[in-house]
Amino acid sequence: MSLIVEGVSKNFGAFQALRDVDLAVEKRGFVALLGPSGSGKTTLLRILGGLEFADRGRATFEGEDWLDVPARERRAGFVFQNYALFRNMTVAANIAFGLEVRPRKTRPSRAVIKQRVEELLDLVQLTGVADRYPSQLSGGQRQRVALARALAIEPRVLLLDEPFGALDAKVRKDLREWLRGLHDKLGLTTIFVTHDQAEAFALADTVAIMNGGRIEQIGKPADVAADPATKFVAEFLESAVF
Repeated sequence: MSLIVEGVSKNFGAFQALRDVDLAVEKRGFVALLGPSGSGKTTLLRILGGLEFADRGRATFEGEDWLDVPARERRAGFVFQNYALFRNMTVAANIAFGLEVRPRKTRPSRAVIKQRVEELLDLVQLTGVADRYPSQLSGGQRQRVALARALAIEPRVLLLDEPFGALDAKVRKDLREWLRGLHDKLGLTTIFVTHDQAEAFALADTVAIMNGGRIEQIGKPADVAADPATKFVAEFLESAVF
């Protein structure tokens, strides 16, 4: 296994966002955290990315105590629903940001950064837009820039939080097919948060269905769809079309 989460819990005041969550993600696996709003999926993702701290529990990544590693040293690429691009920076500057802010000892040279940006623009099929600003791009293009920025740091794990939620149905479908191909090509370990059943079942190797801060069922999409383990899972998937 690449990532192992054991007994992770998180409270926000009186609200218990996560309750003793266990999760195992295979190396180069693609896992979807699926569930309604408030089920804990984004909180779990943010803890894995170092943007929140667990109250209890542990996580190891490739044998390393992951939660003890400072966020900037985890090399976790994070992609948000709202893109989180810097509006006053060009596309190239946005992609290069994670490399530019590295400590001097580990920061690549300007020439290496420039080459890396060019390679990533080609990879995400955005060659020719390096000097544009986010406002000059479509929503789908901005999401590809956000993904390129996450990939620039050569992430050990890619964390995606509802990355297609703000896009229309046609663009979502095209981008998720492209993302799955990119995941396979690069051999990434990817964790993807969504509330969209069809999206999760189309993209992921493994689906973890969350409710009330717990994982109610985890397994291959076809197995989960064919044999829901709880009443909640059955009702949640009832309207999904696979």
